[in-house]
Amino acid sequence: MIEKLKTAALTLLVLLSLVQSYLLAYSYPQPEQPLIQEEYVKPELLGTQATLDDMLFPDHIVIHLGEGQHTVVYAHNSPYAEVLQTVKQRYLEGFRKTNMSSLSINWDEVRNKQPGVELRFRDGLPLTVLQQLLQIKGELPPEHDVITKIWIFAEDSSRVRTLLFTDTYNVVYEAKADFTTKDIEERFVSAAGSYMAYKPTLNDMYIPQKSYPMPSYTLGYTLMTVDQLKRTFFVDPALIRNLTERDGSEIYTDSKRGLQLKSGQHWMTYSDPVAPASDNRVNYLGNLLTAVQFINQHGGWNGAYGVQRMPERLLPGNQTYVFRQYYGSYPIVGTRDEQVGYMRITLQKDVVSGYERSTVLPDWKSVKRGEAELPGGELLEAMLQQYSKRLQIVSLFPAYRPFLSDKTMELVPKWAVELYDGTYEFLN
Repeated sequence: MIEKLKTAALTLLVLLSLVQSYLLAYSYPQPEQPLIQEEYVKPELLGTQATLDDMLFPDHIVIHLGEGQHTVVYAHNSPYAEVLQTVKQRYLEGFRKTNMSSLSINWDEVRNKQPGVELRFRDGLPLTVLQQLLQIKGELPPEHDVITKIWIFAEDSSRVRTLLFTDTYNVVYEAKADFTTKDIEERFVSAAGSYMAYKPTLNDMYIPQKSYPMPSYTLGYTLMTVDQLKRTFFVDPALIRNLTERDGSEIYTDSKRGLQLKSGQHWMTYSDPVAPASDNRVNYLGNLLTAVQFINQHGGWNGAYGVQRMPERLLPGNQTYVFRQYYGSYPIVGTRDEQVGYMRITLQKDVVSGYERSTVLPDWKSVKRGEAELPGGELLEAMLQQYSKRLQIVSLFPAYRPFLSDKTMELVPKWAVELYDGTYEFLN
């Protein structure tokens, strides 16, 4: 009898063991209430979201009217939009790499006698990125040349030529395009309307021949708070530690990612260390899309922005992209001490490793407009002649210089110059 009981008990234990093994292998816990993980938070959106298409555009367009007449139109205004829309409707293909001397073109005649347009990208865009803006067909050249200017002009009454200038001296592409002389005469030249006259000057720049009207603005602003930034950049706020540096800057870290807030400068720097990339190839478009998506998910955009600067081809490990803020037709440009108006983002191995931006959030609903004008003509020429770094100027353009007080930000019109070293200064 006892032996039978032992056998039954052993059989029962074996069956229970099998059942337990089955449950462990093929089931999962079903708690009555969902697990609450307060430490995991969704990044907070402090601005708006944007797409790359919103940020690809020439910073200005030069319209050559023929007979020595020229004008310049800036981003997003009506003549600019009309010219750009026509260009975006045409196809470019069959890129032929050449140089200036091989083209056998009399540029003085083309500039002053032949009608046409120049689309200018101040810091340039690679063709792979430019393809997102224009209808470029067929295979692209294997080189990663950066396009700084597209010049479309009527060579005669029946032929239109399309040339793409690069950031490499004497390297030009000629493309086949379906532009017509009708486009030049009826769309480009007519878009100028009652134009403001410009004339060419040093370093291939154009200046207005009279004062340039440009509104000023005053608006309120707020600052991103530490709590907002924590929720924006850290997955687990419970693990964040705070450090204070000697200069008063605050550092917040979860032992991997870091967030630095510079004392009194309204500026933040986020870092997420990534192993150095062993592949020197740069995926300009892919990384640019990644950068835009990262900003969409981590704070958003506090206004309109344009792609300003791409990584240097000679420094493939430094995959840094800069986005410049615009208000209306003009960029917001500060000096080294006025860190407002741009975002800088760095990628390694297709992963964001660094991100910098201002913590200022402009209140665009509170904008008050004022009237202002910039000097032109002989006065502007004199200012350029007196400028000590005039031979280092890459470009001259109207911009807003931001001035911050305790509660308001002023956008003051200024003539800005970009120098060869990539810095900006203002003519006074």
